Amino acid sequence: MANLLKKAMGLFVEFDEGPDDQRAPRNDSSPTPPPRATARAVLNAEELDKFGKHFEKLFDQQNLPGPDYYEFMKMMETLEAHIKDEKARISATFAALAIQGLTKEKLVETAKTYQEIIRHDQAQFEKTASEKRDKEIGQKLKDVQGLEENTARHAETIQKLTKEISDSQQAMEKLKQTIAEEEGKLNRNKQGYLTACEAMFGKIADDITKIQTNL
Repeated sequence: MANLLKKAMGLFVEFDEGPDDQRAPRNDSSPTPPPRATARAVLNAEELDKFGKHFEKLFDQQNLPGPDYYEFMKMMETLEAHIKDEKARISATFAALAIQGLTKEKLVETAKTYQEIIRHDQAQFEKTASEKRDKEIGQKLKDVQGLEENTARHAETIQKLTKEISDSQQAMEKLKQTIAEEEGKLNRNKQGYLTACEAMFGKIADDITKIQTNL
């Protein structure tokens, strides 16, 4: 599902493919494309794969009985290599699943259900991330605060306590560095997830619009 996630995120971000990315020269006479919204984070290939597998596992576990939006989405992805035109692909996918009992109403209804699944998963993710931050960083923040207060008190008698202040400052800076590194990792993972979550939600919303327009 990493490719599908990347495509979904294309609704929000432009991916930097690196220095080897060969882009066609721009024709100055061609119209300027509309600006894309800036995402809160950019996912690399490893993160795309991780979050793609996350949503695939989530949807597999929550998959509703019978053909629904999840099967529709997967078949759309499979047929993309064979049917380039999106409208034709939507019609072909729906026709194939309609044989199994899928209706337009059920397709839209289950698409909205998967949006609710994403919302619930996001809430659980943010709760877990918050608890993890409190557990892994909270005490370190208290340690830094204590060291800062300790340093301020001993600054008044700096001549007698120079060594102690120096030791406290070193410990404080080490803790700050550790906090910055750990918080950076947690924030990147959180922002990466939120970007992926927003992209998947938007992809489904976009599909709903296309389904309602084209079917």
